[in-house]
Amino acid sequence: MFIAKPVARTLAVAACLLALSACDDKTTKTQEAQPSAEQAEVLKYNEYIAAANMTSANFGKQLAEYQKYTQPAFDGQKKMDDLFFTEPLSMGRIKEHLDKAHSMKPDMPELDEPGRLYSEALAKAEPVSRDMYNYISAKTYKSDNGAHGREIQPALLSSMQMLVVAQANFFEGIEAKDRARIKAEFERTQKGTLEHAQMGMVYYLKESLDAAGGVLDGKGLGDKKAAFKDALDQFNNMATAYDAKVRESNKTGCSSLLSKANDYLSTGRDIIERTENGEYEKDAKQPKQFQLMQSQQTQDAQSLLQNYNNMVSALNTNQC
Repeated sequence: MFIAKPVARTLAVAACLLALSACDDKTTKTQEAQPSAEQAEVLKYNEYIAAANMTSANFGKQLAEYQKYTQPAFDGQKKMDDLFFTEPLSMGRIKEHLDKAHSMKPDMPELDEPGRLYSEALAKAEPVSRDMYNYISAKTYKSDNGAHGREIQPALLSSMQMLVVAQANFFEGIEAKDRARIKAEFERTQKGTLEHAQMGMVYYLKESLDAAGGVLDGKGLGDKKAAFKDALDQFNNMATAYDAKVRESNKTGCSSLLSKANDYLSTGRDIIERTENGEYEKDAKQPKQFQLMQSQQTQDAQSLLQNYNNMVSALNTNQC
């Protein structure tokens, strides 16, 4: 068993964190009415981020679950009983963010086109998904013996497959821009400042998850162990420096953020330890009857991703 690492599973960093001056609450009314070029870019980018960070909308996972559990019933391969289909609540909300961002200036070619195609795919998938959701939720398949489900299933599968591709392409664009902004802002900030520590946390958080890609794919750290360890150590240094800087003006520091950082670091260092002591390898060699429902490596990978997303959420909401 392995965990795929689609970009959709990892939250993106809001531009307000990456361009603090453009998100200053102390802007004048004139500035609010006529935002600067930097502010306009931040506002647009954050609309795309809002669409990207709706992580409940993992359409690849939804499609895979449908094909595994529901499609066989309509194909006559299993009993048509207690079927389930995810309500497409997020589709409309994501499309609203995408369409709003697309209408805003300045142009962002790296996101505007993938965002437009993602919006179009959502527009095609939402009606048939809504139809299937209502049909299955009402258990109408028991009344018509699955006739309507079989009728709309080809359109559902086709639209969902297009949506999965469009979502993945959009997230590739988000990830590329996210990383470019983070690197630029980290290099721009002055060492020893609060901003440098803050951007350092973001930068090394991303670097560490990149190095852990093999764990997330079920293959282990491989030759990335040293890079993962170094990125974790650098992230730790930046988180500690950030808390110290906050304490200069607020004696309570930033315990909530530091707690989430510690959770991420703890899981990451457990992964290193279990890699070095061979625990993952031993688990994989166990006879199937002695293996857990989820291997330790799978559990650790899930925890790492969750703690990563918790950390990004804390950074995005600026808890300190």
